[in-house]
Order: sequence, then structure tokens, then C-alpha cells
Amino acid sequence: MDHLKRTLARRGVFRFQDMYAIAQEYLARHPGIAAAVTTRFPFVLLDETQDTSATQHELLDLVFASSSTVVQRVGYTNQGIYSDAASAGGPASLFPLPGAPELPVSRRFGPQIAAVASRLAVRRPQQVRGVGPDGQVAVLLFDETTVSDVVPTFERMAAVTVPEDVLMRRPPRVLGARQNPKTSPVYPQSISCYLPGYTPTSTPTAHRTLIGAARAASARWKTGPDSYEAATELWNAVRASVSSPTGDGLPALSRLERSIATTGGRVRILLGELLLNADEFDAASWGEATEQLTIQLKLLDGCQLRQDVMEFTPAATVGAAPGPAPAAVAAVPAARAVPGTIQSAKGETHAATLILECLEKTGRKFDVTEAMRMIAESSDPLRELKSVQAAVQLVFVGATRPTHLLVLATHRDRSKKYADAMTGAGWDIRDLTEH
Repeated sequence: MDHLKRTLARRGVFRFQDMYAIAQEYLARHPGIAAAVTTRFPFVLLDETQDTSATQHELLDLVFASSSTVVQRVGYTNQGIYSDAASAGGPASLFPLPGAPELPVSRRFGPQIAAVASRLAVRRPQQVRGVGPDGQVAVLLFDETTVSDVVPTFERMAAVTVPEDVLMRRPPRVLGARQNPKTSPVYPQSISCYLPGYTPTSTPTAHRTLIGAARAASARWKTGPDSYEAATELWNAVRASVSSPTGDGLPALSRLERSIATTGGRVRILLGELLLNADEFDAASWGEATEQLTIQLKLLDGCQLRQDVMEFTPAATVGAAPGPAPAAVAAVPAARAVPGTIQSAKGETHAATLILECLEKTGRKFDVTEAMRMIAESSDPLRELKSVQAAVQLVFVGATRPTHLLVLATHRDRSKKYADAMTGAGWDIRDLTEH
């Protein structure tokens, strides 16, 4: 192990855990570092505290705990997505502190979605009050023959339920806890079980063209709050689509120069044009855009875009072709949804969100089924198995994204009895096997 770590260190390869260990060692060897930092920062605001690990808390305590620096921690315990986030290092890291003020009011969504959130708060019981738009909660029940109808049906429901101007600003999102299935024979396990052609946008392959990545990033960019993340997503797609003579590849977006007099600045301008015009390109204009990008990439780092990713493909609806639609929504044009993991959507706001049932990480239970059971039976989240709590925690994160429409997709055989129990609460229950 010692030989391996030293070999990796000489190559400049470090894990995040290594960096924390190095920082702690330097603080131990040079105590004056902590004094200098606390003098430089008399006030510290620590956001997203629920996803700050115990190791990170310990490191921050070494610097600030015994100083006069004012440290304000802000976070939402029930929005945590990392398993060790709640285990802090010591009393100074305890979050939230006894008596800490709570903010139970959400302006993102209304009472219907707030009621779901309140029942799924597994880390810290909380009664969420929704004062946002009046929303709708729905369930899509499917089986093996109708699983391909889930996403198209959701898209049509979003077109009916959400005002058109809102849907244009915030396209509907399809979320799941897993991207691809594992070796277990049970079904469905992941996003790709519902969308067989699904490929994560952060890892383009030969099967995903650059124009497809540009369209996906553009949809995210046009929603507003995630403009930097959208630009990063597109740039990472470009980075994964080049061949480099040195093998080093392209730098991260943050390392590109900003001045338009530099190659990095011109690349940034081209990225902006791709984000702005992704849906307007035809074959000719796309060819011109990729030609300009190819020139700048060669000047930047000697890289060349691979031909297999430069191909132009017409825009198409995400997912499989829609099957027969319920009569109530058959005549309404669908709004194209953007798929992704629940983890990647953390902090986002959507007009409509579909949570796809996936197999939880132990491979024994299904996350949406467990969430439905807990809601229908009004069970105590703190008394559930840790594996169930972890699975439902992710469902909670996804379920608190939408403003107008929350849809849960779950297998009919497992969840019909739970879904039927929620009709009295005003939920819209749709059994796809009956259409």
C-alpha cells in the first residue's frame, strides 16, 4: 500500500481523502496556518451543510472551532444525498445545533407536494408548508409490457397540467436513482430500463453525438439557474469527444482564459453560441459551427474532434416512441422531458418531475414502492430500515424539485394497493395496463 500511494503521488494522482489528510498534516506541522486563515476570514458561511462529510467538518473545526471567527452553517438535513453527511466530527460540527432556526415554508410548491415531502422526511421529521403554486401529485402504474409508455405519458401530462410559459422556462425532468442496471434479474432497476437509448450527458460515447449533448445542455441552460452547470456539461461533452496527441486532453472549463483575444476566450464564445442555437441548427450550420470549434480546439491544445461525434442528427423526443395514450391526453402535444439522476438534479427547480422506480443499492427493495408504502401507511420514517431510509431519502430529494406536477412511476404489482389508498388525498392514479 505504501509503495502504491507513493507511486500515485509521484504521478500527481490524489483522492479527495488524500487532500484532506495532507491539509490536516500541514495544520499539525504549522499551527500558524489556522491563525492566518481565521484572521483572513472573520465570517464564514458554510452552505449545503447536510452534504458536508465528517472529514470535511473535522478539517474546518481544526481551523475555526477555537477561533473568534463567526461560522454560520446553512443546510437542509432531509436534502442530504451522502451517507456520512450526518456524522460530524465533534460538538463544534453538530448540525443542526439545538435551537437552530428552521425554515419549514417552501415557496417552490404548494400543499399537495408539500404533504408528500412531509411524509418522506426520513432524517429529521418536519412538517413542510407549501405556499407555492397549487400542484398535482400523480402515480403511473405500469408492468413489463407498458414500461415504455411511462415517460411519454408523463410528457403529455406535463403539457396538460403546466402552463405553457412555465414549461418553456423549465422543461419537465425524468429522474431516477440509478443510471444503468446491475446484474440482478429483477426489473426495472434503472433509468435505462424505461429509456433504452438513455446515455448520461456527462459521459458521451460513440453512440451519443455532440449535437445531442448540445441540445441537452441547451435545455438546461435555458432554465436559467444552472447556466454555469449547463456550460460545464457541454464542455465536458466536448472534452470527451476529442483525440489528443499528448493524451492530456482539454483543460476544465474554469481553466479556459476569458479574454476574447485568446483561444480560450474564443472557445467560450463558441460554447455560448452552441447553447443558444442548439435547437436551431440544420446540417449546414452545424457543420460550420463544428468546423470553427475544431479550429479553435487545435489552436488551444492540439486536439481534434472525432468524426463519429460530429455527425448531425435531427432533434428527436427523448425515449421510446409513445404507445397508446389515455384518451384524456391523447390529443395534446407532448413536452420533451430531460432525463437524469436524482443526484444530478439536486437544488434544481422543475415545472414537472417524474420519479422512476429503481432498485435501491442493496438490491432488495424498490425506492418508489417503499416511499408509496410509507405515505399510504403513515409509517414512522425513523423506524424504517437504514437501507429503506437511504432509498426514500433520494425520492424525497427528487420529489421536492417540481413546482406544478410530481409523478411517481411504480410497478403495478407492488404498489397498486398503496396508490389506491391515496385517491382520497386527491392524487391522480393512472394504470397504464388498463389503456
